[in-house]
This record gives sequence, structure tokens and C-alpha cells, in this order.
Amino acid sequence: MVALLLAVTMVVQDSGAFVVRLGTDTLALEQYTRTATQLQGQYVIRTPRSLHRIYTLDLNPDGTVRRLQLVTHNIGGGPGPMETKNSVDFSGDTAVMVSPRGDSSVTSKLAVPRGTFPFQLHVYGLLEQIGRWARAQGKDSVRFTALTSATATSGGYIVKRGGDTLVIMFDQGQYNGVGPFTFRLDRQGHITWLTGKGSTLQVEVQRVASVPMAQAGPMFANRPLGQLSVRDTARSSVGGAEVWVDYGRPQKRGREIFGNVVPWSAVWRTGANAATQFSTMSDLVIGGATVPAGKYTLWTLPTPTGWKLIFNKQTGQWGTEYHAEQDLVRVDAKVETLAAPVEQLVIAFEPGLLTFTWDKTRVSVPVAKK
Repeated sequence: MVALLLAVTMVVQDSGAFVVRLGTDTLALEQYTRTATQLQGQYVIRTPRSLHRIYTLDLNPDGTVRRLQLVTHNIGGGPGPMETKNSVDFSGDTAVMVSPRGDSSVTSKLAVPRGTFPFQLHVYGLLEQIGRWARAQGKDSVRFTALTSATATSGGYIVKRGGDTLVIMFDQGQYNGVGPFTFRLDRQGHITWLTGKGSTLQVEVQRVASVPMAQAGPMFANRPLGQLSVRDTARSSVGGAEVWVDYGRPQKRGREIFGNVVPWSAVWRTGANAATQFSTMSDLVIGGATVPAGKYTLWTLPTPTGWKLIFNKQTGQWGTEYHAEQDLVRVDAKVETLAAPVEQLVIAFEPGLLTFTWDKTRVSVPVAKK
């Protein structure tokens, strides 16, 4: 028995667990174990539906990934199979993927740079492994490539931000604009905390001694959170002109929004995920400025002393991709404080006004047909 325990101790280098929260909501629970050659873990997640996933990563001596196996259990009972299996094998500059298709599977290949990491959001044991690899390079900034789907890769970088703090950000490919995620990697190579503040996914991740994985499935199976920021469209007619705003609708979730989730004095996407889109069939006058017929992206600049509404000529981009040189016009907006908080962002057309309401703040600008 003693010999067996010693053998197990020599094989298992470390283990860990994470609690992932968005405001007052728990999004996921995860636990993992790592040896020199393998990282194994599992997590239960509630968004957009309740799933239990088991991952196994075979590691190369340099800390990169040789093989990924992922088993997904549909614990919420939604549409689709109850279990699916995926795998990725990295060999040289090729990724070989086996994915489910109906009752069978399909194999595909994709050319990738050597050392490419498989990547999925909400797998923090894997993100920890990428952080360990980056630190082992001995540089203040390193680039990496991530396989983000069966057909695409994304480029990103990890930079030191003093002491044990690292920042990961994607700036190329399918995940362009995802991040930044800021985290602390201690001397043992463990993520002790992670924040997505300032990113699209504003999660807070905490390392804990353990999580109740056996109970997590039953607890979360019938409590999915759905899409965290659903897409919606506000439509109206302004003097006979058809206008609409397409935007993502984040929720308060117990957080202080303005000055915290949405920082002061920084351009905000005025919603969530992809940039907020604005369309008008006729020329308008908004906040005293002319907005010609066409499509734009809609941004705001909130400050403690006043707000500006920004119409930008670039369209179709992610909500972190803002270029001031593309601005059509900036107009002053009226700001009011509400007595009671509004849980979910609402953009609306009211008689003679375009309004934005969230938490205890209501912002409005006059709008009329030219």
C-alpha cells in the first residue's frame, strides 16, 4: 500500500479547481489533475445550456499539446445527442480532427503552425497550461496560435504585466478581439485568479481547494443560463423613415455597471459581443448633427460628467474593434439617474428620442427626420 501511494505521488504533479462567476451567477465549476505528460479535467457549465465535459490533453516535453480528447455530456436534456466525442491530434504542421456527424464521425485535416494549442473558452486548466508554456519561454511577450474550430485558427499573445501577472489576448483570426484575460500564475504555475474585466467575457475565476463535481451536474442540469447577452433589435419609424438598432443585451447580475463593468472615459460598444449596428433609410438629425441614410456602428463615451453618442462608419466588426478615425459624428447626450435599477440593457426609440437604459442610468438624444 505504501509503495502504491508513493507511485501515485510521483505521477501526479498537481491538481486544482476553479469557480467561474459572472456577477452573482456561477457559470461553471472545473477540476483537473496534471502530470508531466498529461492534463485531465472536467467541468460543468450552464451557458448557453447545461453541459458536462471531460477533457484529456497529452503533453509534449515543451508543454505544448500533442493530443486532445473531449467528451461532452448533454446533462440538460436539450436537443442533440446525449454524448459526443471529439479528438485532435497534432503532428508537425498538421492537426487531424475527428468530430461527430450524425451516428458516425468525420475526420478532417488542417494545416497549423507547430506548437498550436487547441482552445476552448471556459477551460481554465488548459489556459493555465498555456500560461505555464508562455512563462517557460523566458520572454516578456510571446505569440501563440490556437485551433479554435475544425476549420480555423486564431493568433494571440501573452504578455507579462509585472510580477506573476499575465495577460492573454487574441488579435488574429476567428477569435480576433477575444480578451483580454488577466490572471496571476504563481510560482508553482497555478492560476490563482483570473478576470475578464475589460473583455467581452467579463468573468471572474477563483482557484479553490475543490469543487463538488459529483453534485454539479444535478445542480446545474435544469438551471441553464442561456445566451449571456441575447441579441435584439429596436425598430421604429422616425418621420416615416425606417430605423433600427441591432445590439447585444448584457445583464446587471448584481454588478455595479458604469465606472466598473463599463469603465469611465473609454469608448463602449453600447451593448455586448459584436458592435452595435444602426441603420436609417433617410437622413436624420440626431443630437443636432446630420446622420445621412446608411448603416453605422453605434458607440458611447461615458464619463462621470456627461456622455457622448458616437456614429462610426465602420460596420460588421466585433465590439472591441473601434477606430476613431472612422467616426462620422459625436453628439452630446442627456443623462438621468433612475430610482430603481434596470437589469438588462434596453435600447429603444421613444417619441422624438433614442434612449439607452441600464442599471440606474438612462441616456437619451433627440432624433428627427431631416
